[in-house]
Amino acid sequence: MASKKDDEKDLKKATDKKEKVANDKGAKKEKAKKDAKNPLEDKVKELQAQVDDFSDKYLRAEAEMQNMQTRFKRERADIYKYDGQKLATSVLPVMDNLDRALQVEVSDENGKQLKQGVELVLKHFNKALSENGIEEIDVLNKKFDPNECQAVQTVPADDEHPADTVVEILQKGYKLADRVIRPCMVVVAQ
Repeated sequence: MASKKDDEKDLKKATDKKEKVANDKGAKKEKAKKDAKNPLEDKVKELQAQVDDFSDKYLRAEAEMQNMQTRFKRERADIYKYDGQKLATSVLPVMDNLDRALQVEVSDENGKQLKQGVELVLKHFNKALSENGIEEIDVLNKKFDPNECQAVQTVPADDEHPADTVVEILQKGYKLADRVIRPCMVVVAQ
C-alpha cells in the first residue's frame, strides 16, 4: 500500500505541477495582454496630451488674433477721430497772428477795410476748424485745469478772481474731440 500512497503523492505532485504550469501560462497570457494593452493606452494618453496641447495653442492664437483686430479697429478709429490734428497745429499760429492784427487800432478807411478782411478770414478759419471738430478751449474766469491750460503768469487773487481762477488768456488753446492739441497760455490768480 505504500506504493499506492507514493503513487497518489506523485500523482498529486504532478497534478499540482500541471496546475501551476497552467496558472503560470494563464498569468503569462494575462501579462502579455496587459503589456499589449499598456503600449496602446500609453499611445492614447500621449496622443490625447498632444491634442490638448494643440487645442490650447489654437485657442491662444485665436484670442491673440481677436485682440489684434480689436487693437487695429481702435487705432483706426483714433486715426479717423484725430485726423485733422497735424493740419490744425499748423494753422493755429496763423490764426494767432490774425487775432493780433485785429487788436491793432486803425483810424483811416483803408485800415478799416483791411481789418474787415482779416475778420472775415479769421471767421472762415474758425468755421473750418469747428467743422472738423476743433474747438477753442474756453477757460476765462474758470478754475485752472492743468490738462487744458499752461500757467505762464500769476496775479494776486481778489474778490473778482478767487484763487486758482484763470484771469486772462494770453494764447488761445484748442481741442480736437477730447484731445488737447494746444493748451491755453493763461494768467492765474493765486
